[in-house]
Amino acid sequence: MSDQTASTEAANAQTTEEAASTAPERGGCAGARAAAEKGIRGVFVMRAVPPPKIEPPPPVAAEPSPPSGELYGICNKREIRDRMGKSFPLMRRWTDGKLRPWDIFIARFGKEYHAYVNECPHQHVRLDWEKNNFFEPNYLKVLMCGKHGSQFDPETGVCIEGPCKGARLEKIVCFVDGDDDVVLAGVNIDLEAQIGPALGDPNVDEVLENDGFKLQSTKREFL
Repeated sequence: MSDQTASTEAANAQTTEEAASTAPERGGCAGARAAAEKGIRGVFVMRAVPPPKIEPPPPVAAEPSPPSGELYGICNKREIRDRMGKSFPLMRRWTDGKLRPWDIFIARFGKEYHAYVNECPHQHVRLDWEKNNFFEPNYLKVLMCGKHGSQFDPETGVCIEGPCKGARLEKIVCFVDGDDDVVLAGVNIDLEAQIGPALGDPNVDEVLENDGFKLQSTKREFL
């Protein structure tokens, strides 16, 4: 081998080492093109850039649907006597498109009618101590939970005595219209739906029962 050939190979080897050491971090075709523009020669390695990891958004829990703007006639005012109440099992719309059981009651106190969700804020059980009996039985002045005796103001739903004192029942907009019908507003329900658990909903019991008696299942004639 001549001295000139050896010198040429040594120069090429040095150029390759310099190219490898000075090659840009950017890989692929873009990196090779950038190196070529700078006069760098050598072997370039393709390096794939991993895609960014995309985290799916957390599931959003379903909630009751916003009010529909409709008025729902539930019963005639004469169906509820003074200092008495009556429960109504309804089906409420939720944001996941399902209908779920929603038990309410309407209590009459003098000439006023008040509607509440039939659920005590203490342990979230039905309020009536017997079917459709919501008032404290001795004086009929306050609503009373049949589980632990919490007492509620019938006009505001605030607990005035008992283990959940200071809490309140969930009140529903309720009024008597010109036809003497008790009407609900500010909710989203389906009066035509059959009372039952949401189809395929694992969070709702198949049997609608609470504290020994089932939800009212008598024939309803809604207005």
